[in-house]
Amino acid sequence: MLQRWKRKWKKDVSQLANEEPGKRFTRHHKRQQDKNNDKSWETPLYITLGILLVAIGILISIPPIGVPGFILTLVGLSLLISRLKSMAIFLDKIELIFYRIIKYWKERKNNK
Repeated sequence: MLQRWKRKWKKDVSQLANEEPGKRFTRHHKRQQDKNNDKSWETPLYITLGILLVAIGILISIPPIGVPGFILTLVGLSLLISRLKSMAIFLDKIELIFYRIIKYWKERKNNK
């Protein structure tokens, strides 16, 4: 079972990485919804677990711990994206804003 989960996780990460910025999270959400035939209790469980992992990840990201918290936050966000379309849309918008900021700073750096 662990091997199956690990293969699924790698496939999901690969699909996310290869998607177009600004659409990757909503497409991930759609893929997850298309293949899910979950029981009624699974969605609330995944959302709760996702929120907990994000919160714990943020708390332990505070130095000196750092990296493990970041990983937990990513796992929690992944769970939330797979179940909540609004979270997927929000992260797509944040990603585009992030790319615009990086582009602005690169242009500013090159003009100096």
